[in-house]
Amino acid sequence: MRSKTANKTRLGRTVVFTLLALLSLLCGPSGAASRPDGRVLSLPVRWVIDGDTIVLRGGIKVRYVGIDTPEVGEAFYEEAKERNRSLVGRKVVRVVICGAQPRDVYGRLLGSVYVDGLDVGAVLLREGLARTLIIPPCGLAHAKEYRGYERDARRLGLGIWGTKGSKGR
Repeated sequence: MRSKTANKTRLGRTVVFTLLALLSLLCGPSGAASRPDGRVLSLPVRWVIDGDTIVLRGGIKVRYVGIDTPEVGEAFYEEAKERNRSLVGRKVVRVVICGAQPRDVYGRLLGSVYVDGLDVGAVLLREGLARTLIIPPCGLAHAKEYRGYERDARRLGLGIWGTKGSKGR
């Protein structure tokens, strides 16, 4: 039978090795952030921050590229966050990291997020819980497709596009 101290030490080593593996994936030989050129992470979601940001195992924050969901205090904030949670919460997601700009100014990974074969950003747009946010270079990959989903949600008056007086931007 292992002691509590031995179990904590083993858990600590596991966490350290996981973080080192992730850092080696995201960093070049110099230790500075490199251009991952579409590298993929597959990790479980630890929690959902809002409609377009999640935290993966190891504390890795990921911001979805190509979409923007309502912020705290805005109409449909809770709905977008809850829908994101229902799609990715406690599941293993696949994140395709933006190769041209892997991180934003806040240090979050920028990427497209997939779960069970679904593009999570596309689902949120189709349901009217997000608007397109095309910021080159990363947002360009899905720009045409995402604008079409937003256009359809607007036409149908779904989510943020169905509220009276909503301009959507």
